[in-house]
Amino acid sequence: MSRRFASNPVTDALRRGAPAVGSWLSLGSPAAAEAMAHLGWDWLVVDAEHSPVDFETMVHCFRAIQLGGSIPLARVPWNDTIWIQRTLDAGAFGLVVPMVNTADDARRVVADMRYATRGQRSYGGQRLAPYIDGDYRTWADDHLTVIVMIETAEAVRNAEAIMAVDGVTGCFIGPNDLALSLGLAPGAGGPGSAHEAAMHQVLHACRTTGRAAGKHCFTAAEVVQRIGEGFQFLALASDAALLSGAARAALATVRASDVERSTSLY
Repeated sequence: MSRRFASNPVTDALRRGAPAVGSWLSLGSPAAAEAMAHLGWDWLVVDAEHSPVDFETMVHCFRAIQLGGSIPLARVPWNDTIWIQRTLDAGAFGLVVPMVNTADDARRVVADMRYATRGQRSYGGQRLAPYIDGDYRTWADDHLTVIVMIETAEAVRNAEAIMAVDGVTGCFIGPNDLALSLGLAPGAGGPGSAHEAAMHQVLHACRTTGRAAGKHCFTAAEVVQRIGEGFQFLALASDAALLSGAARAALATVRASDVERSTSLY
């Protein structure tokens, strides 16, 4: 029998101030999604913004994530009504929405994720409904994970107003786009930098409003560091990055061995 959800474990954790750690799925592979889900991530985001995943494959990834025991989320390509509503109907337990720069932007996100009279989401096609313990419409209004992306200097300035919007669960800092918006190169951060100061300004806004702050991290050590600082919604790398990193390390070990050097064709 399939698992039925009285609430959303990701939203529950973030609302009570606990961390929720996941990863990004950018390979567009349901098999990779299922393999990742079995590892015990709190959530997995299917990235529809910066990956080649098509809509049908995204649905298969959602199924695979549920089968593996994790919670399927998605990043939509833009703050767009059609993308938001179709992706929710396809089975996402929540969304990460990019380039939310103002409180009005955040209100549009929430409106597209809630039904009337609390929003403007159209009713129909809810693939998740059979997996919900209760009425999907009321469940969705109260339990979907609503994560807005803070990734520009403008959004940092407006962070407190954005986070104060009713219905927003938390935010997610896109470090590379934030760096570009600040006039920095991607990866130009660290202690004492303008980039680090901007991220902590967002963290302070989240603490002030009682929302969850999140960030994409590139190493496990950074995830641990950011949890210690008070961030909650943490992404560790991606399926593609983890695959290539492990493969690179394994191949480097082989290439460095005396046996490999004595037999290599290169």
